Amino acid sequence: MTISSTTVKNSYSGNDSTTSFAYTFKIFADSDLVVIIRSSTGTETTKSLTTHYTVSGAGDASGGSITFTSGNTPATGETVVIIRNVPQTQAIDYIANDPFPAETHEEGLDRGTMTIQQMQEALDRSFKVSRTNTISSAEFTDSATDRASKTLGFDSSGNLTTVADFLPAGGDSAQFTYSTTTTDSDPGSGIIRFNNTTLASATIAYVDDLEANGTNVEAWLQSFDDVTGNATNRGRIRVSKSNSLDVWHVWKISGAVTDASGYTKLALTYIDGAGALADEDKVFLSFTASGEDGAIPGYYYKFDTGTSDADPGAGEVSFNHATYASATEIYIDDADANGVTTQADTETWGDSTETIKGYLHIVDINDSTTYARFKITAAVVDASGYNKITVVHLTSNNTFSAADELSITFTRNGDAGASPGYFYKFDTGTSDTDPGAGEIAFNNGTYASATAIYIDDVDQNSVNTVTDVLTWDDSTSSIKGYLHITDINDHATYARFSITGSSTDASGYNKLAVTHIASNNTFSAGDSLSVHFTRVGDKGDTGSTGATGSTAGTSGLGMTWDDSTSDADNGNGKIAWNHATIASATVLYVDDVDDAGATIQPFVDTWDAVTNTTSKGYVQITKEGTTSTYAVFKVSGAVTDASGYSKIAVTHVVSNGSFTDGDGVGVQFVQSGNDGSGDMTSFTLAGTSGVNQTITNGNTLRIAAGTGVTTTGGSTDTVTIALVEDPVALAIALG
Repeated sequence: MTISSTTVKNSYSGNDSTTSFAYTFKIFADSDLVVIIRSSTGTETTKSLTTHYTVSGAGDASGGSITFTSGNTPATGETVVIIRNVPQTQAIDYIANDPFPAETHEEGLDRGTMTIQQMQEALDRSFKVSRTNTISSAEFTDSATDRASKTLGFDSSGNLTTVADFLPAGGDSAQFTYSTTTTDSDPGSGIIRFNNTTLASATIAYVDDLEANGTNVEAWLQSFDDVTGNATNRGRIRVSKSNSLDVWHVWKISGAVTDASGYTKLALTYIDGAGALADEDKVFLSFTASGEDGAIPGYYYKFDTGTSDADPGAGEVSFNHATYASATEIYIDDADANGVTTQADTETWGDSTETIKGYLHIVDINDSTTYARFKITAAVVDASGYNKITVVHLTSNNTFSAADELSITFTRNGDAGASPGYFYKFDTGTSDTDPGAGEIAFNNGTYASATAIYIDDVDQNSVNTVTDVLTWDDSTSSIKGYLHITDINDHATYARFSITGSSTDASGYNKLAVTHIASNNTFSAGDSLSVHFTRVGDKGDTGSTGATGSTAGTSGLGMTWDDSTSDADNGNGKIAWNHATIASATVLYVDDVDDAGATIQPFVDTWDAVTNTTSKGYVQITKEGTTSTYAVFKVSGAVTDASGYSKIAVTHVVSNGSFTDGDGVGVQFVQSGNDGSGDMTSFTLAGTSGVNQTITNGNTLRIAAGTGVTTTGGSTDTVTIALVEDPVALAIALG
């Protein structure tokens, strides 16, 4: 055969499922393939024939395929590489005077060509000098010992050579010899050592004034503490083994440099490192200076770990509890660590008229991940030489140690603005009585059940409110207006009511008839409240009857159906019920707003307003654009105002089709009449005992005495009144 393709390798990507991969070149035997799996991180693993894979197609000019065995399927991120590896041997033996074996001879030529292609593929992956370039030495004459732990490079003539040592990494550098001696003395010419052989525990380095080649580097070493504004981090030194990039250790210069006799002492704090150094290892010492410290925001203090109510000391600050989340007071000296008098300023930190005066942010200057934040909740107290600050913990991370350098900043809250409406305080009593000067109370501790509000004649600002409050029921509408009561210091705590009855002038206070609309959280005794009233306009004249509209599934409230059956607010404009089977639903969940964002909650609250105990009315829910899909429920119980939605007790009446999550729906409500009143005490019936009697539409039912219906106490016939299919007739059965 001829060999027209130079392909000797195929590559594929694994996907966790594919087990068979093609090779597109000829091989003579299954063993003529090498299969390699390369991981996503570059690790290469050569797989074994029969153990990891099998081969088909050996001898086929177009190639074949390999199939991975069970448990060896290439994973996503792995690369499958299939390479031809025909042995570089010659097994053909010609016999003199025998016929010429053409096929055998051709196979030998094929094998020779294949091995050349394999060598070319390997050569293509090699670094080469271009055809126009010259290099006089392509061989190393250095022995293995001389080449050990050194790098390949080029000499001044551009020829290959070995580089004596690895270069240091970054900063100004000098080479030394490491010594395991820990004595505080001159380590000797060109030598560096530390005060601990465990380098992570070393706090001082002893460095000879001469580096390994005899150059005097004393001035350079003495400059390591030149940074004046960053006392605890002057810079960083790195000691790395000169012939191994895997061995290195880093410290920060954490104090002044000491000029000893013939050597320099460096005060250190260990940062990180890897590997170990042996005695007489050649190392590079590199140095990178830190920048000068910037200006510290706020005041500069040091931490005192004491918790006593006392002056923590000049330039110091302390807390009244070692657990910061439990701290309620901070004690701060009248001057910071720079000698700046802070007393007059810190006294103002409690001046805001808000309940929260401001926020205190305390951060470790040398470790910004260590901090504590507090809110200031009272006036600052001027003690003897220090101020006491009342605080509530907000958040913190880690803990400060004694003498840690801290930045203390304060952010002031603005003064409390004027409250909308009247300013009252809350009274937790529920009795129908004056709650007290400037106070307000409800007649039920459960706000949703409150029906009356008791409000004193004057508010906390001594403003007489009685005249105004008595007008809150003046509207001729059934809902007179809306009362908004909000905690001034926590706007998330509120209660909203509609005024649905008269305002009554009691002795020293007014009584308001209300209906709960919404509330969140509860007020505590003495909470400062904003009481605001919004009046509803008077009821307008009845307008003329409009034209009868067309029947449509979207009439009534426009909402969106949600398939959730959970007792929860499913979102703005959403309606849902408590069972996936419509006929089994017993509760509707209706959001407080419709699809247009209009508030519908007061309207929904009226769905249980009639006195009919078994049928308050009927709710019809119809799919938009598909009037054949609907559900009709009877409101059979109370409407419950939940948080952001209402719950309506219902009984399924009839339905057709099914709703899909997100369907637009029209929601209509028809209210039932109130229960009738009074009992039938006497009647007459003109008829014969045991005979059905019929009263038609417009006629009067009269049951006469002496016709089988006797007086109370005697034996009686039974009178059954039943509505027959004809809606205009009643059948009276006397049994």
